[in-house]
Amino acid sequence: MKMAKQKAISACEVIRKDHDDIKKLLQKYDTASDAKEKENIVRELGMQLTEHARVDEELIYPAAAQMASDSSFVDELKDSDNSVKMHLAQVQRLYADIDKEEFENKMKELREAVCTLIEREETSLIPCIENDEYDLDKLGEEVAKLRAGESIEPVKLRKKA
Repeated sequence: MKMAKQKAISACEVIRKDHDDIKKLLQKYDTASDAKEKENIVRELGMQLTEHARVDEELIYPAAAQMASDSSFVDELKDSDNSVKMHLAQVQRLYADIDKEEFENKMKELREAVCTLIEREETSLIPCIENDEYDLDKLGEEVAKLRAGESIEPVKLRKKA
């Protein structure tokens, strides 16, 4: 409840921060020196990606679909999200072989899927939801509640008066 009473956060800020955090983890992975460190980074990356996808699927994508005149890009984003999930699951199944070439190949595929998703969100999703025509306070409140582990309600966006 505490989070919901705070000033509404911008959904775009959440997306951008997630992207920055995810990119930092990928860079950290590149400089990791041993298998245990890499495994810890990949576990953290998995949690970040899972939480980001949850916010996207439950709140951001539905809001974007309401705001866009042509929401077909939302389907493309969902496809990219599914690709990331698939590659993440493949990487997570290979933790025992983290120091092997197969793991690195799967990690490379995951990185490519993540970079594609980030690029799509930054070029189509963010511009869509940075729309001044709609009152986005409720969306920001629901994002904060979801992140705080509280139950959320679907957001029906209203145009500003």
